Amino acid sequence: MKQATYGYQVGGSLPETSPTYVVRKADCNFYEKLKLGEVCYILNSRQMGKSSLLVRTVQRLTADGVACATIDISDIGSKQISLEQWYGGVAYKLTSNFNLLDALEFMNWWQDRESISPVQRLGELIETVLLQQVSQRIVIFIDEIDSVLSVNESLEDFFALIRSCYNKRSQNPNYDRLTFALLGVATPSDLISDRTRTPFNIGHAIDLSGFQLDEVQPLVAGLTDTVTNPQQVLHQILHWTGGQPFLTQKLCQLVLETGKISPEFLPQSGNEAEWVERFIKTEIIHNWESRDEPAHLRTVRDRLLRNPQRASRLLGCYQQLLQLEAIPADDSPEQTELRLSGLVRIRDGQLTVSNPIYAAIFNPNWVEKSLFDLRPYAEALEAWLGSDCQDTSRLLRGKALQDARDWAKGKNLSDRDYQFLAASQEAELTEFRKDAEQTQAQIQQLYREKELLEELTQEQNRRKISEAQLRQYQENLARRMTGMGGAFIAIFAFLIGVFWVNKSIDETHTQLNGMALLSQALIAENQPELALIESLEAAQQLKAFIGVNSATQFRVALGLHQAIYGLIEPDRLLHSHPAVALEFTPTGQGFVTATHNTVTLWNGDRQVALNLPEIPGPVHRLAISPDSKIIAVATTNHPLQFWTITGERLPLTIPNSRSITDVSFSPKSEAIATAEENTVKIWRVKDGKLLQTWTGHQNQVLSVRFSPNGKTLASASSDRRIFLRRTSDGKLIHILEGHGDRIVAIRFSPDGQLLASASDDGTVRLWRESDGKLLSILDHSSPVTSLNFHPDSQTLATGTAEGTLNLWNRDGSFLTPLRGHQQAITHVSWSPEGGELASTSDDGTAMIWNLELDDLVRQGCELLGDRSIPPFPPPTLLKRCF
Repeated sequence: MKQATYGYQVGGSLPETSPTYVVRKADCNFYEKLKLGEVCYILNSRQMGKSSLLVRTVQRLTADGVACATIDISDIGSKQISLEQWYGGVAYKLTSNFNLLDALEFMNWWQDRESISPVQRLGELIETVLLQQVSQRIVIFIDEIDSVLSVNESLEDFFALIRSCYNKRSQNPNYDRLTFALLGVATPSDLISDRTRTPFNIGHAIDLSGFQLDEVQPLVAGLTDTVTNPQQVLHQILHWTGGQPFLTQKLCQLVLETGKISPEFLPQSGNEAEWVERFIKTEIIHNWESRDEPAHLRTVRDRLLRNPQRASRLLGCYQQLLQLEAIPADDSPEQTELRLSGLVRIRDGQLTVSNPIYAAIFNPNWVEKSLFDLRPYAEALEAWLGSDCQDTSRLLRGKALQDARDWAKGKNLSDRDYQFLAASQEAELTEFRKDAEQTQAQIQQLYREKELLEELTQEQNRRKISEAQLRQYQENLARRMTGMGGAFIAIFAFLIGVFWVNKSIDETHTQLNGMALLSQALIAENQPELALIESLEAAQQLKAFIGVNSATQFRVALGLHQAIYGLIEPDRLLHSHPAVALEFTPTGQGFVTATHNTVTLWNGDRQVALNLPEIPGPVHRLAISPDSKIIAVATTNHPLQFWTITGERLPLTIPNSRSITDVSFSPKSEAIATAEENTVKIWRVKDGKLLQTWTGHQNQVLSVRFSPNGKTLASASSDRRIFLRRTSDGKLIHILEGHGDRIVAIRFSPDGQLLASASDDGTVRLWRESDGKLLSILDHSSPVTSLNFHPDSQTLATGTAEGTLNLWNRDGSFLTPLRGHQQAITHVSWSPEGGELASTSDDGTAMIWNLELDDLVRQGCELLGDRSIPPFPPPTLLKRCF
């Protein structure tokens, strides 16, 4: 048999004249669409032949007289590069490819236009230089497009420019000659999120699938002089590789090399299938990490495991696929990432492993080991197993155990995992029982202390009676001593009275706070009926005293609220879609709710008044003017719309070039602020006139708010900064910094003294408005999604991504959590009088929490009459319920 001189190429782009280039269906589609001037994109996993297809397509188009340029985005730079440098790099590569300007000419041209943005300069270069100097049809290939994802600055404007060039064809015939082709490893939504500016919904996706048997004749030619039956050998190779180009070329090359070195080991006629299987296991699968040169399988592995937090979800999805062999395909982030890794593909609507080689290497054992390495409790598990499962100090408890359970959901773990988690659960339950016994003893102690406090109170009351009698005697004496100066005697008597009242109030605060704390302890012990009795006593005693401060009043109301809603459900408004917001009207006559596609007006009886008609798109924000006359509705990719509080559409609209992320009315309702990308604009409400435009934020502005006096406007951004500006002239007053992640919401306290900011970093920060000084940091266990101050400015409500509503004192001390939502809270708001707190959630619910004391007492008394109460120390004031 003659020795072969034929060679395959493993990795990298195949040269134009490569004999092993395989023409696929994608070759024809790509070439024909670009020749017709259509925008095309190939977004696929690595080593699928994108670059080789690019080289071959450029060759074919050039032969047809089309002017082509190839720009490799990975050559320009990534994280540390500025937008100026990035767009300059693209522009320079463009002029170099077409020989439009030399280096000095380009630098002068670029710098002469520093007054306009880099993306505008690139657009002008295309229109006034490229299209003027190149008269042919033009195709610009953008390779490694996913490299834009590692640039710190947003490059969505670059993709919008490509769409703009396409749209200009109707205005400027020169643009008919220009088109683009984008190639890389990403999804369209990764590259640009704004669907109105994306070029991907006007372009054509080119499906670059694996090699098919009827396409691989160029590969057969290389095996003809090496094996007896090259067609059958290649057929078996394709079976194992699934047509994956890199693996197919590599295996053909390995067969060729084996023929040169050891021809006696080549397959015989009839045993090709067994031989190829054995050959692949020996040369590819066994000890694959050391044999993977050039790297391919390691590239797949590294893409799966590069982000430890995301990797567990990917592996969980892949593990499910291995168990079922196929699962329905969808557009979930996990499936998308698995497809981009190349590990899986879609076939007949089902997600399957791409080929048997991948299935053999990335098998269930590999998944289990990888998951073990990713386990948040891996170190504790190893130590526990190392102690022969005896060291209970290594078991998980509290939040660590809950995090482990959450992580384990949906995954098929080993027996030792479940044994470890079960042992941790049992250890925590044992400790809980001990704590419960100790807590019960503490409750009994609280009762004894309460009885002692009541005895002391009775003694103090007797003392007060004596003091009152003494005061009466002193007043009688004062009347008799008229000759000694009436004014002096009156002042002396007043001071005695103040001392007595203040002393009485301090004792009242202590007693009421103690009762509220006892109620909370009973709730924690799952004794809601007893908590109800205790909190009703506290509420009714509160009503018997005067001079009780707002903090104590709120604590008592909160204790009664928790006791009641430990027994019944709070008001819950159900929606079929995630709830975006609930805003009370400033006059307190109703409220407005919004889901992603509906805005609903409710009357004071919580009945639906009407749904606003013809909302044009997903609702993102809504705001009600302080005078209760206007509702502003911000929808994705549409102008800001205005409605009356009775549901009539106003002719006024606020135009927008990009999606509005937040809106805020001024205190007198004469102006409205909007946030778009990194820009804040102020508009006059009566005619929609643009009054001011402010820039300065580096990333998207997510929240804007006027101060209560209207003299200041605050804006918060993904760049983790808050700007405070003077509304009269836009002068920057303060920049507030300190958050570790994007800031999603800001609110001024109604008294104008504080500004609160919520962030994905899991904190709320309280700032003094006058000088921007940080006063408090409120720590949460998950990202904070929303916040709002009580009308009296003394209490702050915050909503979190885990669905918990938290209440805080103005000084930063924690009051209590309110639980009821199943998913992230999207918005919180207080009623005008502060008696009700509303929260909306992605779970489709809007909940209204009642904190009005009189109404709570009424509800509590009704509940008490309906329930059977176990033996308990007799209540002293509950007779008022009946």
